[in-house]
Amino acid sequence: MPAVVSASRRTDLPGFHAEWLAERLGRFRRPPEALFLWTKHPAELVRPGPLRDAVRRVPNAFVQLTITGLGAGPLEPRAPAWEDALAEVPGLIGVVGGDARRVLWRFDPVIPGRSSRDVFVRLASRLGTLGVRRCTTSFLSTMSLKGSLLPQYAPFGLAPPGVAERVEWVAALAASAGAAGMELRLCCQPKVVERLGGIVRAASCIDAELATALHPEGRAIVPARDRSQRRHCGCAPSLDVGDYRGHACRTGCAYCYSSAGGPGVRFS
Repeated sequence: MPAVVSASRRTDLPGFHAEWLAERLGRFRRPPEALFLWTKHPAELVRPGPLRDAVRRVPNAFVQLTITGLGAGPLEPRAPAWEDALAEVPGLIGVVGGDARRVLWRFDPVIPGRSSRDVFVRLASRLGTLGVRRCTTSFLSTMSLKGSLLPQYAPFGLAPPGVAERVEWVAALAASAGAAGMELRLCCQPKVVERLGGIVRAASCIDAELATALHPEGRAIVPARDRSQRRHCGCAPSLDVGDYRGHACRTGCAYCYSSAGGPGVRFS
């Protein structure tokens, strides 16, 4: 049994493959030491059913919940509107044992000219009130396993911002997050972290330190670096149970780096 299970960086398993994921989690002889779920569709985890039951049986579960404020718009056509996603968070906290620190908010990616700082402030205020204590963000990537992402971005008028613009955005978001009692972390943005001189920390989305601190039995998760990820990724090693070919993501995000999703993905 793997110590840490990720479900999934590759695709939105809770959102579109809930029954399969519930069955997959049920095949472990005992729960993993930590489970990290990734989704833009919290309603699927809150809804009564096999997936909610399976997650509740994992004593050390976390949810990487992406709410960017762009849902139900041209860049995230089948993601829920941010107001609808936010409304599910109290129920989501209950699914992971009632501890809001287990819900890790992702305002990711930031897209200057499309992302709204006002929406960020409203989200941070409400999530902070609920007890969520961490937000992770990043910016558009240029490359992925699909190759260059620039042709995919072009029809939507998207382009990765420069370092100076990233620094300006992150400084503003960090201040707003701090006012809401929340820490902002940056995923794979070493130049921005360096420029800001300690205002923000590099992210570890699969966070061994947090998983150890909140483990109900006090078991330690080894804080090694997952060398299968990008060079600046701070994640601990995990078994990712998603599949690029077999588990399509239907959200249709214009900026998706995964071959399991994106604006041109085909699914049955």
